[in-house]
Amino acid sequence: MINFSGVTKDYDNITAVKDLTFFVDKGEMVFITGPSGSGKTTVLKLIYYAEQPDKGTISVAGWDTEKIKESDIPFLRRNVGVVFQDFRLLDNRNVFENVAVALRIRGVNEKEIRARVFETLKSVNLRHKADAYPLRLSGGEQQRVVISRAIVANPVVVLADEPTGNLDPVTAGSVMKTFKDIHAKGTTIVIATHNRELYKNSGKRVLRLDTGVLVGEEIG
Repeated sequence: MINFSGVTKDYDNITAVKDLTFFVDKGEMVFITGPSGSGKTTVLKLIYYAEQPDKGTISVAGWDTEKIKESDIPFLRRNVGVVFQDFRLLDNRNVFENVAVALRIRGVNEKEIRARVFETLKSVNLRHKADAYPLRLSGGEQQRVVISRAIVANPVVVLADEPTGNLDPVTAGSVMKTFKDIHAKGTTIVIATHNRELYKNSGKRVLRLDTGVLVGEEIG
């Protein structure tokens, strides 16, 4: 599903990731960990082609960096859902509208949008919050809205960048349960985190980065 081969990415003579090689199988949940500045976020950006590698090759869901055309990148991104650490919710739109935007940009008709948004909100236990606005929600509820927006279009891959970074331990546990439920349906998930508690005793692969280099792999 995801394959990095000898990938290097530089920013103004600073190497963010160096000679990175790893894979993520279809339907797998993988954690990427390491201290701040280790390259976790850069890896996620490379996966959904927000950044291009300076060296090496990346393939995601059948798309290859060496062959993909600029005009095809939006089609790739339609297969990748992204959960940002800073939420990026629209404060002047209610929960329903925040989730629906992911379908509207794809040209989905309003009847299907309504059905899919409500179904997705129900799956994360937020159906009753459809008319609420983000600023009236708790941090955990806001994060679940972000997750809903990421999965409503049924992507084959979901990426999450420090998804519990601003949450208390109990709320973080609830958010992780949501990811586990999504994964159980067959979605490939990659979570970048510095929080060991998220992958401890998970039984999932953990890729450890340090200064952009893959320095180890273990089972959480």
